[in-house]
Amino acid sequence: MAAASDDETTGGRATRPAGQRAYAAIRAGILGGAFPPGGFIEEGQACELTGVSRTPVREALTRLAAEGFVELHPRRGAMVRPLLGSELRDLLEVRRMIESHAIRRICEDRRAVPGCLYGLCETREAASVDDLLTSVEINTRFHHGIVEAAGNGVLTKAYEGLHASLGRASMLSLQMKFGDSDLINQEHRELLDALSAHDAEAALAVLQRHLRPIPQLMAVLPA
Repeated sequence: MAAASDDETTGGRATRPAGQRAYAAIRAGILGGAFPPGGFIEEGQACELTGVSRTPVREALTRLAAEGFVELHPRRGAMVRPLLGSELRDLLEVRRMIESHAIRRICEDRRAVPGCLYGLCETREAASVDDLLTSVEINTRFHHGIVEAAGNGVLTKAYEGLHASLGRASMLSLQMKFGDSDLINQEHRELLDALSAHDAEAALAVLQRHLRPIPQLMAVLPA
């Protein structure tokens, strides 16, 4: 499918740039399993999927490589990086450190919990249990919002670097039934309640329970 324009239009008005659309579509394909780990995404294939030209597809693949979703191989395309158990172990350690620190900072400084986090809970609860991509996206935004609420920009930037691997781990956890959407929703509410009460001990206990599926996933991934 050849793309007629680099911009998507609605009623003659440009909306999202082609590169952004290509990025979102390919990323969704990786998270959803349409592009399996270890497989290659060829430019022509990506153009067919996204309906845009090769230039924005290349931009999207370059961005996905920078985020750790793919590895670029000349003349072969972009290989979807497998998520390894060792990588997930390291990810869990860093995630626990960052989110635990954010929880303590919010509680010790008696910071307000952003109202948008309650809105994300409502949106996730209203989403279809079969819409795993939406669940994963909201989950990422929810935990990012907690880290951001701690008020440390450097910490928030470091956490953003984990988004790609966190998203893939969350998706795999749901697909393999290690994670339960209803339980995740409940724990999100409990975490916000503890943070609103500035009860660090309770919030940290919820976080510990919340991260329980990750070691289970780690055990079934290649080392």
